Formats: sequence, structure tokens, C-alpha cells
Amino acid sequence: MKEQFRHIGRETPRILGSDIVSGKAMYVADNKVPGMKYGKILRSPYPFARVVSVDKSQALAMDGVACVVTWQDIAGEGISINNGFTPPRHPNILDEYVRYLGDAVALVVADTEDLAMEAMEKIKVEYEVLEPVYTIDEAMKPGAPQLYKEFPGNIVPYKNNLSFEVGDIEKGFAEADLVVDVDSELTSGQNPLPLEPPTTIAWWDNGVVTFIASAAAPAYCHQNVASSMNLPYENVRLLVGAVGGSFGSKLYSGNVHCLVFTALMARFAHCPVLYAYSKEEHFAAHQTRMVTKGHVKLGMKKDGTVTAIEMTQVADAGATASTQEFMLAVGTNSLPILCKTNNKRFDAQVVVTNHVPSGSFRGYGYLESSNLLTKAIFEACQKLGLDPMAYLEKNVLALDEEFHNACSPAHPWQRNQSSDWQNLVRETAKACHWSERWVGWGKPTWVSPDGKKRRGLGVSAAGHADTGGKTSNATVTITGLGAVYVSSCMAEFGSGIRDIMQKIVAEELDMPIESVKMSAVDTGSNPADFGSTGSRSTYCGGICALRAAQDVKRQLFEICEKRHGIPASDLGMKNGKVYQLSNPEKVFPLFPALIGKVDSITGVGHHNGVENSTITHLQVIEVEVDTELGTIQLVNHYGGSDAGVIVNPLPLRNQVQSFYAGTDLALMEETIWDEHDYRVLNPSNIDYKTRSFNEVVKHDHLVLETNRGKDTPYPFGANGVGEPLLAPGGPAIRMAVYNAVGVWLDEFPFTPARVLAALKAKEEEK
Repeated sequence: MKEQFRHIGRETPRILGSDIVSGKAMYVADNKVPGMKYGKILRSPYPFARVVSVDKSQALAMDGVACVVTWQDIAGEGISINNGFTPPRHPNILDEYVRYLGDAVALVVADTEDLAMEAMEKIKVEYEVLEPVYTIDEAMKPGAPQLYKEFPGNIVPYKNNLSFEVGDIEKGFAEADLVVDVDSELTSGQNPLPLEPPTTIAWWDNGVVTFIASAAAPAYCHQNVASSMNLPYENVRLLVGAVGGSFGSKLYSGNVHCLVFTALMARFAHCPVLYAYSKEEHFAAHQTRMVTKGHVKLGMKKDGTVTAIEMTQVADAGATASTQEFMLAVGTNSLPILCKTNNKRFDAQVVVTNHVPSGSFRGYGYLESSNLLTKAIFEACQKLGLDPMAYLEKNVLALDEEFHNACSPAHPWQRNQSSDWQNLVRETAKACHWSERWVGWGKPTWVSPDGKKRRGLGVSAAGHADTGGKTSNATVTITGLGAVYVSSCMAEFGSGIRDIMQKIVAEELDMPIESVKMSAVDTGSNPADFGSTGSRSTYCGGICALRAAQDVKRQLFEICEKRHGIPASDLGMKNGKVYQLSNPEKVFPLFPALIGKVDSITGVGHHNGVENSTITHLQVIEVEVDTELGTIQLVNHYGGSDAGVIVNPLPLRNQVQSFYAGTDLALMEETIWDEHDYRVLNPSNIDYKTRSFNEVVKHDHLVLETNRGKDTPYPFGANGVGEPLLAPGGPAIRMAVYNAVGVWLDEFPFTPARVLAALKAKEEEK
């Protein structure tokens, strides 16, 4: 691999950057389709009920109301959500039963949004109210109310990924100097909060439904809409422009719901329909981070060697089973990342409750798992007096080390080829002066003169060991008119993937970056791709772009060999032209020497879904705890990541800032539900606490380029960075609080009330 690049690593403006900041970017709601009307959804006021009757006559009598659609209008059509992860499908689109507060009862289409809202108030619904179950424990009690006959005991009958055992567990525990057992729950229900809520425009033409969609995984949504609505694949088309954030909410189940609802509205209204979640709907009825509870038993020797680990988890799917199985499976990849042992046992279950559905969320599964796992790890380190940084260096995956990946049953044993995690730990420790700042377990780094404020230091790591799953495709086309187009269903919603693909193609063809254009995302014509999810964008999208560009070069060299008699092996590209390696003065411009005006060359790049990449991230956090007020403030934050090779520094810096989503899950973000009916009590950005710009703390971030100058299977050595940033923040803060004031906090977020309660309990124990 070459060490010097023309474009890779050089900072260039984002493709959509100027349009976004100037207001020119076209989001879904900015589009005006001729004849377009507006959709709204009447939602259930009960968490569990049977819809006895719906009287929509008064609403339909209003001028400007196009249609009102209920479950009876689509009965027998078998329209249900299929997102590729769900077990035997169950009805969850306009079903006779509503299973959470905010579940859909009727779809309304009218000339204006206000009129649609007014029409909803005219619909009269009779309900038979049923007894709900709100929590994991309630759902699993013998004799608990059943949400679905297909799910006896409210347990989702997943068949894959949820249990495995390797090594000799009992022998491992017998060899341990210390065995710890810990329980943990993640109950905060973090909301993804993209600035653009789920929004879709849909219309029908000759049996084909076309969407203008805000989708992070367009081809995957295309596939699942077709399956959910029992349509041929070719009868669905998604057009995707600017996407106003996702954080997991615009990937699978949540987005497919929005698409199917809008398609039904357009079908019955016989016109294009725009449907956009209101902010209140997004809080109350759209997916949250999944609630989980779990148990870890961990054996450790005095030197920090992990001898065995046993982990169980139960996830609350809410009212709709979807991606929870795969999220739990992905979470198991925290095991080899943080515990270097082959004695492992994992088991998990998913239950349904009358709770707003959970779903994909940034930090997909391994945030939940690493939160549980690190609780055991660091309590063991504390009891054994081990330096937590030394523990991490000893236990993270080494470069080229083999690990067990539960997400890949066909290929469970894989090799870490992408990140030198041990070196990352060492270098981050140096950068933040860990050896100078670490003073020991239960010891503050600073105490105020009056003793009321105390600071502590914490560290944690997290990683993602399955960024290559599912297939990807891309094409690169050079036309005889001099245009170069990259086509992919990788959507851009902040990760910078389209900038990265553009850069990679320009680098491989050695041409000005301005010469390479990204084609608009259109699932009707672009090659299919699993999507920008799971930290796979740079690796999977990048490798497909690279392979497509290489295919273009191969074809150009073959043409040149045939026309000019120069062996393809003696040809290269420079400045967008083919030249002879043994005689650099001999140059062949692409146009018209190799490509005629009416000709074009298309290269194809494919990723098979088996090849894999692994990424990790380290965070060191210092907090200040006010023992009188119970407040926790971030004081200093250090991060470390291994990008492999930096493609574009600008989106990388943007990605690094996402660590706040992890720290603030621990400190402030919480969906608060009423204990009686699980109504969301804080459904707005005013009441749902997030960090403001004036609360930003000092942050230093080390980014290594382990693969620079190396021959690797990754696009120019580049690897993903963004997603693991969310997971270590909470555990690092938990450790820092312990070191500041001597209490282990358990329930996120660490509110002042919970801090004060823990301090009070500590005093009462004395």
C-alpha cells in the first residue's frame, strides 16, 4: 500500500455541507409533489385494548378529507412489518388490537395537516380495555396477560444467535482467584432525537409505490416494505436526498412503519401523501433504545487474567418484536473485546410488553452489553487492586488475534485484522497522562477546600466486532462525455460516507476529486446495499467503491492493450489518464482515445458480507461530584480511536463529537413514563434533557492510523470509527464517580436524586 495519497487524508468540504448550512438541502418535507395531501395517525389512548368499533362518518363528511383507513379496511391483506429480523410475522399495522399507548388506530388524509388533525377529533372509537404488562418481570410472570398468541409467555421465539458456549466454563471459574456476580438494568429509554423526524412522501402509479424517504438503509427498507405489503420487489422504489440524522431510528422497524403507513394513506387517498411524525409522536410512539436487564458472573486472577465469563440478558422489545435478537447478538461482541478468555457462556431472551417499541439505536446492542459487562470487570479490578488501564491493555484484542463472533454462526471464529487495540490503549494512556493522574481505586483526583466537591477518574473501552455483515454493492461509471459517477444505496445522514466513497474513487483513478460525482440514491436503479449502519459504512461502502474503481481501471487497461498493444500489466493511471509504466511519457487520455462519446465503462464493486472489520474506542473521563447537590459535571474528556487510515479529517471530527450521546445517557437523557399507563411525561426537547452548546467540555481525541502504509483488506486501510464512541462513556463515568465519592451508581441516568440517595445509603452503612 502506498503511504502518500493524493486525496486520502486531506481535508475537503463535505458534498452536502454548503447546501445544509445554507438551507438549500432538500429534506423530505421540502418536496412538493403535484396533488399532494397530508396524513396523520389517530393513536390509541390505551396501552392495551381491542378496537371494538370505529365510526369515521363525521370525519369523512368534512370537506377536504380524502380518506380514513382502519384495520377493517385492510383485513385479510396480511400487511405486517417484516424487517428481516422478526420471527413469524404478527399483525402490527392497524390491527384489531392496540398494544401500546400511541399504537395506530386510524390513518387520516386531508388537504392540510390542520384539517387532518381536526378530522381525527371527529373519529369515534370504542375500546375494550385490557390489562397491560409494562416491564420484563411483569411480562414473564406465570399467568401474565398475553400480547400475542404467537408468543406464549410473551417470549419471542427467536431461533438464532441468542445462546452459545465455548471453552470450559466450570474449569475457568475454578481457576479464578475472584468470582463476582453482578446484576444490571438499562431502563432509561433513550430517544434517538434526529432533527428530522421520520418523514415520507408516497404515491402509486400502475401498482408501483414510490417514496421520497428519509432512510439510512434505503435498499433494506425497500426490501422490507415489499415484504410487509406483499408486493413484488420491483413494485417499490425509494428516492433519498438529504437525511436529517438517524441514530438508528431510520434503519429498520421504525422507518418501515412510517413507509408502510404512508403507502397505505396514498393508496386509499388516490394521491401523493406526506406523513411526518410530530415531535410528540416521535417521543411517544417511535422506537427508543431497548430496555435490558442482565446478569454477569466473571472469574479473574490476581494479575487481571479473565478465566471465565457467564452472561445472561433479557431485552424488552416493547409491543413489536424486531431487531432485538440481533442487537443482543451484536452485544456479545463486547465479550472478546473486553475479556480475553475462550471460556464463555451467553444466553438471552426477548419479551414483548405494552411498551413503546424499542429498536435499532446507535451503539447497537453492545452499549447495553458493555454497560453490564464493565460493571463486573471494574468491580473485580477494584477488589483485586488492579489498575483499570493495565487491565484493558492486557485484555483487549491484539492485532491478528482470533476471537469468537456470535453474530456469524457460519463463521464464528474470526481474526482481528483492522485495529491494534492494545497499542490504542497504550497511546491513549500516554496522551492523557494516565500514570500521573491515576491515584487508585476510591481515591479522588481533587477535593475542594470545603470537601463538598470531589473529582474522580474513570476509563472504559468498547468495540464493534461485526462491521462487515450483510452485502454491499457499488458501481463506478465513466461516460464518453467525461463524467464519472459513483452509484450506491449508501445514504448520507451525517457519517460522511458519500464523501468517503467519492474520495476513494478519485484516489484510485488518480483524478481530481471534483471530477467524481455521487449519483442520487434511488433503489429503483442503484445497486443494493445493506445500508449505513453498524459502523460498516467506511469499510463496506468504501471497499465496494474501491473495487468498482479497480474494475474500471481493469477495463480501461484491457481496451488500451487491444488498441495500442501495450500489456495491461505495463499500464497505470495518473491525473485521470492511462499511461505506460515503462514509458511514462506515453499517455492515453480517456476521451476519446479509450472511451467514445457515446460509450461508457461501468465497474462493479461487491462485498460478500462475510469479510469483517473490527473497531474500538477508549474513553478517559474526569468528573466532579457535588456531594450537597448531587450533581455530576464532566471536567475533562480524553478519547482514543483507531481509524486505520483517515480518509477525510472533517467528518471524522464530526463523528468524534458523538461521544456525548453516551456520556449523556449516563448523566441526563431519560424518557420518563407514567407508572400507571406508561404515558411519556417528557415528550419534547424542553422536558427531555440533552446537552446544550454551553455545556460542552474540554475534549482531546487521539486518532491512530494503524494501517497506513500496510497492505490490508480495507479501502486504503480505512476503518470505521463512529459507533463505539457511545458505549464507554457511561461505564467510565460510573467508575469516576466511585473514585470521587466511593459509591457505585447503578441506574442511568445518574440524576442528583440518585446520587444523593447513594451517598445517604453509604453514610447509613457506616
